[in-house]
Amino acid sequence: MKSTYSQIIQQAQGFARSVHDRDASGHDWWHVQRVARIARLLAYLEGANPYICELSAYLHDVADEKLNESKEAGYERVRLWLMQAGVEASDQELVLEIISTMSFSGGTGNAMRTLEGQIVQDADRLDAIGAIGIARTFAYSGWKGQSMYDPFIPLREQMTREEYRKGKSTAINHFYEKLLKLKDKMNTESARLLADGKHQSLELFLQFFDKEWSMGNEAYLNESPIHRGNVSRVHIAFDDSTAGSLRMMLRSTPGEIVVTLGDDLMVGPLPKDHDFSHSFSTRNEWFQERYSITHADDRKLTMLQAAFAWLTLPQQLNELPCLIWAGDSASEQLGLRRLLSLIPDHLDVRLVNATSIHRQQNPNSWYRGTFEMASEKLQIVMDTSEEHVPLSPQDQAGYRADWQRLVSDDGFLRVLQGEELRTVPESYYDADILQAAYRLEARHGFFKKSARIIGEVIGMGELTVSDSFIEYRVRHLIQEGALTYNGELTAMRNYSISLVDASTPEERWTHAQRLAKVVKLKSLMSEMMEINHSERGLMEELRQLDAEGLGSSVFTNPEAFRSSIQTQIDSLLSTYQQHQEQRMSFLGSLEKVLTQIDERAPKE
Repeated sequence: MKSTYSQIIQQAQGFARSVHDRDASGHDWWHVQRVARIARLLAYLEGANPYICELSAYLHDVADEKLNESKEAGYERVRLWLMQAGVEASDQELVLEIISTMSFSGGTGNAMRTLEGQIVQDADRLDAIGAIGIARTFAYSGWKGQSMYDPFIPLREQMTREEYRKGKSTAINHFYEKLLKLKDKMNTESARLLADGKHQSLELFLQFFDKEWSMGNEAYLNESPIHRGNVSRVHIAFDDSTAGSLRMMLRSTPGEIVVTLGDDLMVGPLPKDHDFSHSFSTRNEWFQERYSITHADDRKLTMLQAAFAWLTLPQQLNELPCLIWAGDSASEQLGLRRLLSLIPDHLDVRLVNATSIHRQQNPNSWYRGTFEMASEKLQIVMDTSEEHVPLSPQDQAGYRADWQRLVSDDGFLRVLQGEELRTVPESYYDADILQAAYRLEARHGFFKKSARIIGEVIGMGELTVSDSFIEYRVRHLIQEGALTYNGELTAMRNYSISLVDASTPEERWTHAQRLAKVVKLKSLMSEMMEINHSERGLMEELRQLDAEGLGSSVFTNPEAFRSSIQTQIDSLLSTYQQHQEQRMSFLGSLEKVLTQIDERAPKE
């Protein structure tokens, strides 16, 4: 009997291949083969009849009305073949029932009665999703003469069988009309587990498609394949991390869309939007001249993508309520000012400073920027609705004026000092770099990895400036003779650094070498003050020392012992007092030296 089953399966393979071999609709022979293979395995896993599952899978599309004059004609075609192949009558009925009821039919198909039918239907649906399902969708749309995507062809939410087969649609619409619904329509546990990962592939593809559709698109918010103009409010983030957290927070909030206006505005020449082409070129050259060549293409691509967003998104925001997420970081506050200069006098724009709100609610918790806050933290901020500050025309004008002030500064580094954005020299963080090298004992010929020093600067300084900028300043300090290195300067992970004690005459010190001397003096002063503080505490303990408490009674002459101890304590305290006075005098001298160095140092 098994040989008979095997022969019938082989005949079914040949028959199906003869029908589907030249198909270009995505229902070709290899689709049928994949469905049969999956159905056979699911049958073993779920305890169904593998013969019925495999046979039905090979024949399931032979009866498809797309390949026959009608559904009835296709059904009759399969029935005649089953009879000619010698399939038992009871098995013929099972197979015919399965292939006649397994179609999606616009979501209106009947439920499968048998486990075998459920498995074949699951196998067919699994092949409709995932990477292969995506490829088949575009093959089918091309075969049918449908467009890839047309934002003006609406989704069909409810369809009759006739509308599903013959109505106007697009490849992207098909994802929403059918494919994304299949995961929840799987019959068996095995298929449901397999469908999860394949469903995620569909969602990821649509996200990438939507992102690429937005590129350079001045009508994206109306044309978005995901949102299709159904936008009730726009959340604006200034980095990908914040945007990702916001999207997670808003997953169950239809109509709320997140857009990212990136760019590292802390460093480099600020873009001048009235002369974007020239300023973009100038900004790009600035980074090329200063930053490491490692990942140069990635940096250029990031700048290019940011330019696309800034050139196309702001003009689309004027008619929509906007929520701008700008925390207490220079990069976010700069993005806020630039955006408000591009959407003047917006009627419904609100500011959310999530880091400030969180700090008010949790004084012991601190974030450097919104980009460090997880979605659940942002949700708490979002729920505090009274903190969503509406920006009046006067507020917006103030931010625009501040942006123009920063642009006119014509500097290359901006930091947030208190609540004010300040343009500062590029050397602003050089002392932090040298202090980190000293603190990590990258001195006296001992080298530490550049990446370790840079991490220390950013971590200990609680900075929001990029590690690429700090690494640029490390290489500048090497060039200026304040640091030495071994290894290759191609990337921060490829070389180590150590402080240099300048041997050149003072009048020939570079600014960086002079700064290194200052850092060393300050570090020495700090260490000596710590020692002084610690010793003062010890001396105070000695003053209060009770000789009785030392167990002097065990000695044969306890009085002499107590007298000896007291004499030694008094001598030590006297010596310490002299030493402390000398130390404080020395610290005062060092402070005068620092003052003179600062006064004589050339100003940048």
